[in-house]
Amino acid sequence: MAYTPNDIYDYIIENDRESEFLQAITLHKQNFSIGEITDRRFLVKEDKTVKFISKMYKINIQITDDDIITAVMNGLYVSAFISRQGDAYNVHFLVHAYPENMKSRFDEEILKEVLRYMIMMTIVRLRLDTPEKVEEYLGSRE
Repeated sequence: MAYTPNDIYDYIIENDRESEFLQAITLHKQNFSIGEITDRRFLVKEDKTVKFISKMYKINIQITDDDIITAVMNGLYVSAFISRQGDAYNVHFLVHAYPENMKSRFDEEILKEVLRYMIMMTIVRLRLDTPEKVEEYLGSRE
C-alpha cells in the first residue's frame, strides 16, 4: 500500500506518537533535525526588500521568495525554521493565516501548525513513507 505524508502524519497522531516523534527530531536521529528559529525578525527596507535576521543562529539574509515577501509586507505571521541533514543546513519559512500583531491571540493555533510542519518535514526528508519506517525511526538509537 502507498502512503502519503499526510497518511503518515495521521498515523503518528492517531497512535499518540507525536511527543515521541518530536523528541526523536531533537535527538537528530537518522542525521536529521529541524527546529523553530524563535528569535526570527523580518526587516522591510526602504527599497521594499525583506531581510531575515536571527542573532542566535547568526543569519542575515535577503528573502527572495515572493510568497514570503508578500506575507511579510501584508503583516502576516511567518515562522522560520532551521534544518540540518548531515552537514547541510537549510532555512524554511511557514506563512500563517494570522496577523503578526495578533500573534498572542493565536499562539495555540500557530504552535499546532509549527509542530505539524516540523513533523511533516521530517517525514518527507527521511522518506518515512510507511508506518514500519516510522516505528523504525522512533526505535532507532542513532
